[in-house]
Amino acid sequence: MTLRRRTKLACIYFLVNLMGFGLGCGPGWDGYSENYSDPGPVLQTPWDGDESVIVEWEDMSVETFLKGLETRDYLGAPAVRLSDIIIQSGLANNPESYRYDFTATDGYNLYKKRHEDITLLPSWTEMSAGYLYVDSRNDDLTSGWQTHPWGSALSAYQVKWMNGGTITLLTE
Repeated sequence: MTLRRRTKLACIYFLVNLMGFGLGCGPGWDGYSENYSDPGPVLQTPWDGDESVIVEWEDMSVETFLKGLETRDYLGAPAVRLSDIIIQSGLANNPESYRYDFTATDGYNLYKKRHEDITLLPSWTEMSAGYLYVDSRNDDLTSGWQTHPWGSALSAYQVKWMNGGTITLLTE
């Protein structure tokens, strides 16, 4: 094979691969942006199920139903903002002064899981960026977070089995 023919074949091979790689890369982030969740309102507002959470503060507790609360999209599922649940309960006049503990119906307790360190519990800022949604993997309410300052411990804060569970207001 002559040098000229080898060069021509190499150029053709390069162009074919270049075209193949260019076509195989896809449209980039913008082409897939519709597949990512934005915490905006979803069309099926308000919440229509009969799920509830017990909100506790000191010696008071209120069963707070999600029905009627505005929903947002969280991971493609309708979700209720955790701060809306606290406000709906009517127990906290100044919700920003508390930390929030979660106890699931299976006994899981976030405060105990975080070594009873109240500073590791969600603050009002996190509650305003946190949601309860029905996780299809366990067909029950699960907490999810838009922002999470907890690093690799995030899974501890994704509390499952919250339908009938408790959110407790604690002071530092």
